Amino acid sequence: MTNAGWTTLVRSLLAQGLPVRFTAPGRSMAPTIADGETITVRPLGADEQPGRGEIVLAQVDGRLIAHRIIAVRSAADDTWFVLRGDAQGQATDVVPRRAILGRVLLPPRSCRARLAGAVRRFGQRCARWKFFLKPVLEKTP
Repeated sequence: MTNAGWTTLVRSLLAQGLPVRFTAPGRSMAPTIADGETITVRPLGADEQPGRGEIVLAQVDGRLIAHRIIAVRSAADDTWFVLRGDAQGQATDVVPRRAILGRVLLPPRSCRARLAGAVRRFGQRCARWKFFLKPVLEKTP
């Protein structure tokens, strides 16, 4: 499926009030959203206004991005949102409310924290084994 086809499909499903679940590509939201992590996007109602700190799915230049709202600007004709990926140093996009398609729902933080802890412990165990195996590996021709 082309990028335009994917964007059209996601917009259509969210417009019908259906949540969308997909694998997020890229590292712009690391460590909050890892490259390849499955995320769910819940559609926003017409009267719902996302707030600062929320992660939203927006259409920017024909592509979909999941980024955090870092500022909200009100203008006479529309509300504008400044978006930035957590791994990026500066704001990357400013979009009107109509470009925001939905809220990104993340797995419960406790699950994510447990997984991060398990990965860290695995790394520590590997480091300990490296210490014990180093003399053996150095003797191998």
